[in-house]
Amino acid sequence: MPDEAIYGLRALGFWHGTLVGGVGYSTLYPLFAGAVLSAGSLAKGYALLKPVQALVMSLAAVPVYVGTHRVARARYALLAAALTVANPILLFSGYLMSEVVFYPVSACALFAMARAVEQPTLRRQGVALAWIAAAIATRMQAVVLIGVFVLAALTEAALARRRPRLRGLWPLWGLLVVGLAAAAATPGVLGAYSTTLSRGYELGPALRLTEYHLAYLIVMVGVAPVVALVLLVVGAQRLDRATRSLVAVALSATVLVVVQVGVFASRYAPRLLGRDLAALLPVLFAVLAVWLARGAPGRRWFASVVVLAVLALLVVVPWNGLVTGGTIPDTPGLALALRRPWGWSPADVIVATGAVVLVLVRFVPRGPLVPLVLLALFTASSVQAAHTVSGVVARMQASLVGTPRNWIARATSQPVTYVYAGDIELWTVYWEQRFWNPQIDRAVSLLPNRIPGPLEQAAIAVPADGRLPTPDRYVVADNDLTFIGAPVAQQSRGPNEYGLTLWKLDPPARLSTIEHDFKPNGDILGAATVTALDCAGGELQLTLLPKSTNRLEIDLDGKRALVTHIGGLPSWSGTVQVPRVHAAACTFTIIGGALLGSTRVAFEPEEPQRQSSGPTRTSILPMLSPRNRPANAAGAFSSPSTIVSR
Repeated sequence: MPDEAIYGLRALGFWHGTLVGGVGYSTLYPLFAGAVLSAGSLAKGYALLKPVQALVMSLAAVPVYVGTHRVARARYALLAAALTVANPILLFSGYLMSEVVFYPVSACALFAMARAVEQPTLRRQGVALAWIAAAIATRMQAVVLIGVFVLAALTEAALARRRPRLRGLWPLWGLLVVGLAAAAATPGVLGAYSTTLSRGYELGPALRLTEYHLAYLIVMVGVAPVVALVLLVVGAQRLDRATRSLVAVALSATVLVVVQVGVFASRYAPRLLGRDLAALLPVLFAVLAVWLARGAPGRRWFASVVVLAVLALLVVVPWNGLVTGGTIPDTPGLALALRRPWGWSPADVIVATGAVVLVLVRFVPRGPLVPLVLLALFTASSVQAAHTVSGVVARMQASLVGTPRNWIARATSQPVTYVYAGDIELWTVYWEQRFWNPQIDRAVSLLPNRIPGPLEQAAIAVPADGRLPTPDRYVVADNDLTFIGAPVAQQSRGPNEYGLTLWKLDPPARLSTIEHDFKPNGDILGAATVTALDCAGGELQLTLLPKSTNRLEIDLDGKRALVTHIGGLPSWSGTVQVPRVHAAACTFTIIGGALLGSTRVAFEPEEPQRQSSGPTRTSILPMLSPRNRPANAAGAFSSPSTIVSR
């Protein structure tokens, strides 16, 4: 998950005095996680945090049991608690994410809210508002719970068909007014979420994403709880006040949270954000338990209408376009659909499963069959989602974390600057590397690239002389950047990504070369460029493999510097000299055919500069990289190239 390393660093910062991220990022979760992460070494703390998080997230069962037991017998309260911890959303206990704490805290807030709506004493309102505050401190999205509290109080009165007792809720109204005034006067109080209030939203996409998230919520809870909620709302006048208050809270939360997530997704993340609906699960499972405990009341004809309406919604949603491999981390409840059993499409799986549950709800509402089916579905989804995620993690760890994960800490204890020149698809590499290697103390981004996230960074245009704004003697960067100094350590990120190199610099800190359009294995598809800084009098040294290339052209600053034919050769080596009167920076363009391989692409500065500045990047790198190994007797290289320009 993109935010994991940010939350991990924020957690460590609470205990080490180097706080990462500002307003809008969770406070309560890092405070909890940091205490565990700081217990011994980072590796041991991280290993310990996983089972502790599983326990904490499972604590959501406690408020669910207590809140349900107030209006239903113990066995039904136990059922609601079991569904709460059986749902695939519990897989988030394996992530460093705020959902771990938000799940139980938001459950406490909603059930405390139900008690306050039932009897709005100052004490009950205070308890509910305290839990809402804790939820907001855990996840800023929880500001919607203030609106849920207000709407639930009005809804309960409407369901009871009486005037709401507004005076008794004066603390709630006061908080609402103060909150709205603060958000309007100082949007920055919401931190990272402040832009969501200042940006416009298009009605069509907002309605469409809201519909999709409502449909996913139905799937996420196993269909039956949503049907139970609708039927209890219709028959709410016959309910006692405690049950009616719980139903009012569940209805209000469902409406506002689904709209909140759908509208947000329509502009910022046009896909399913299932984890943002997590707060709704405990209260909906409580509603299902209450409905079952009361003998599944409701008129049969109306129950049929509700069942058909829910099925129609599941049918019209374009699940085949929404369910992809990338959706599972956010929506683990769709794991079974993604597996495509019997060759069915995701839409077929979802509609067929939903239809089975709806038939049971309509015709066999009594007895244990419906709960057992839901528990079986949640268990199967959890197992499949865990299997899917673990496979993705195994592949992604090589790209994001690498081996060993604390490779910089092993090489030096000195402060290190991270130099970033792109890699936007895997931008979390910076955060992962910083989490496992606390030596990284600052970042320099080469424009137009910037590291996403709550980070103070120096964003600079590449200077002609290559000088970097850092006092650190060490820098780390992708292997398509080189520096004046000596590499001291490298980390592979797998065959499909550039590796990382740790450099010890010759002061002042200077960038040497920047490469573009080389594949991580050194291949060039058509053309690639090498920008050399402070290049006057130096030379570009090349060893290339023709592969699907016959004519080779190398340009210097757009002017042809070398043309030759290399087709049929096992390899080709050559140099391009830069005049001493050349400007400080120069760009080499290597133009080949459909496919051109490279095993050495290195810029050597002019000899006096090398003598004055100490070891150059090619003086040590041959010992580190297989790309500089000599050819064997047949002329082919003994191992495939793995990184460019080494």
